[in-house]
Amino acid sequence: MSSPTTTPPSPPPKVHIKITLTPPTHSFTTCSLTPLLTFTITSTAPHPITLFTFNHPLSLPSALTNRTITIHALPSRQKVETCSLRVNRPAITRIRGDADEAFYLTLYPDTPVELSTPFGRGGGVNKVRPVPKAVAEKGWEVDDEGRERKVRRSVQPTGVDGLEPGVEYEVGLDRESLEGMWWAGVEKGEVLVEERTGKGRYMQDYGGGDGVEWVVEVGVVKVEE
Repeated sequence: MSSPTTTPPSPPPKVHIKITLTPPTHSFTTCSLTPLLTFTITSTAPHPITLFTFNHPLSLPSALTNRTITIHALPSRQKVETCSLRVNRPAITRIRGDADEAFYLTLYPDTPVELSTPFGRGGGVNKVRPVPKAVAEKGWEVDDEGRERKVRRSVQPTGVDGLEPGVEYEVGLDRESLEGMWWAGVEKGEVLVEERTGKGRYMQDYGGGDGVEWVVEVGVVKVEE
């Protein structure tokens, strides 16, 4: 009598993330805008996979203020404590057409996806001009002429805003948060539901996966006066 055959387990998905900053140099005196931070994400899994990005490094621009994007000074690799903003909100849904649908990212085999945001405060929405560390540490906003306004701001850096001139910085991703990201081996359309009430409409009702092999190619930005 022959033994029953068993199917070997599928290897974990492998996802490569390349981080780039454009331009790779920022000057506080000559540049009113921040560099553009771009993630180029490629999955080598043989099938589509969907990532749940909320409160994780791939959710831009909010990842700039939840410390899932890391900044280290070079060459010492001393970690920079960045700005942290807490957001209270209801549980994330997986309802098709809801605003939360944007938190589900599908990667197709060997098909790069780019995510970008200005590397500074406001995520580029308010076009907040970045200031050097010595100014940011005072805790006040400044206008385009460098004059302080009685508006409080974070004293910790957000992107290049609040960094120290004359230093080169490595930009990476928080490994613990990256490895804790929920995923499923299907397209986004199979995760989303139509029902707006009842059991099954929340992300945690679907379940999750683990074991993605993450490969991160860090970015570098040089900050000047």
